[in-house]
Amino acid sequence: MTVATATGLVATVDVAHEGSAKRIGPRTDAADLRVWTGTPLRLALVVGRENADRAAASAAALGACADIVLTLAANGRESFIERATAIREADPDAVLIVAGSRDQNGVIDVVEALRAATAGRPKPPVVLIASDERTRARIAPSLAPLALEAIPGPTAALAREGIVARLRGMRRPAGDIVLRDEAVESAARAVAAADMRDTLVLDVSGASTSLALATPTGAVIALHSHLGVGTNADRVVARAGLDRVRRWVPRAVDGPALLERVFNRARWPDAVPATTLTLALEMALAREAVAHTLRDAERSGISVAPFRAARAIVCTGRIARFPRAAQCAIVAIDALETRGTTRLSREAPDALIAAGAIASRGSADIAGRIEPLAIAMTLWPRRAMTLTVSDATGTIEQRITRGAFLLMPTTGRVDLRVGGSAETASADALALGVIVDVRGRPLDLPQRDAERLPALARWHSALTALSSEGLV
Repeated sequence: MTVATATGLVATVDVAHEGSAKRIGPRTDAADLRVWTGTPLRLALVVGRENADRAAASAAALGACADIVLTLAANGRESFIERATAIREADPDAVLIVAGSRDQNGVIDVVEALRAATAGRPKPPVVLIASDERTRARIAPSLAPLALEAIPGPTAALAREGIVARLRGMRRPAGDIVLRDEAVESAARAVAAADMRDTLVLDVSGASTSLALATPTGAVIALHSHLGVGTNADRVVARAGLDRVRRWVPRAVDGPALLERVFNRARWPDAVPATTLTLALEMALAREAVAHTLRDAERSGISVAPFRAARAIVCTGRIARFPRAAQCAIVAIDALETRGTTRLSREAPDALIAAGAIASRGSADIAGRIEPLAIAMTLWPRRAMTLTVSDATGTIEQRITRGAFLLMPTTGRVDLRVGGSAETASADALALGVIVDVRGRPLDLPQRDAERLPALARWHSALTALSSEGLV
């Protein structure tokens, strides 16, 4: 990809995947930038007695794509030995302490256990203290000889950004590296500024999942996790459970066979699905990876409603490379449980991620990097209503009732309006058309296979998302 930055330079970007890298740009001798997932960071949390302390620490970890391996509360009932043993087994790379003045004594007890657990370790963890100056001065003497870094409390947005930046710095190796989560956030800012609407960039790769919601003013709320559909597919199963993954597969498959396929995804990075069942499994893993990242956000006190109601959604990563555009669309709608009316798009392979990497260094041109797929409209009418869609071929009226899920293909510019309300939407040429979702929210799948499999088959058939034959 050739993009003029603010300094007038021309950049070439290497976008790294699990087992390969793709060069975006005209040069073949060397890359100016490299996009990489980054080194996994094992993070232990030490929090005060307030729920806000725990939520703020978890939110910072989620924003930095750090893996929380242990959480200890200052008012916990564990003994010194139990705490030291837990810390030794968790083996953290960093420890984030978020506590208030009332928690000083409790935090000191935890810190004493931390110092004992890491004594003699070749590379002791870095300790970040996010608290007021008085609390920090009281705790600091108990930490010696561990490395200590002072950070303001994460309740303020700027302070939280400081914690995220420091944790990301620990994940970033030497060299001119842009972390993939940084590139996703920069891409979201660029698209939102160009489109002048709230934009969510949904990125699911083999090793990570990211949701970055940007406003036209440049504000970003981001969620990142090491859940993926390739090398980290087993993490999705460990978090969600095999049954929650299997519930999205529109075919009867036994648990052991599905589990073997999941671990094959981890063993063969960048593998291209060759059958419908393999592709359906990858789509199921993507749904659960996004769903659990959103659940982590809710537990951290972050409202997920703006993510679900974003006016524009751009899919990147593995879900953007599904063979059919409809497969990308249905995964995004199901995983996010979208609300209202949104415009769905996907990137050209790795193009938007590369543009985001360049945008993190200056400015980038995103024109032509995104393919508009559909206008997705989520409704829940009290009674049947009429949806009017106008495009280059004329005007069509569709009667909408509860439970429906359908695609109305379009050609050229699209204008639609909902009968009985002021809701309207429009878009230029769309690859799919208008998707109408009247399945209800939250989206509830039947428990019994006899009911669930026909429902999934109808939904995929409505968008022609999966073929009935053995091929993708």
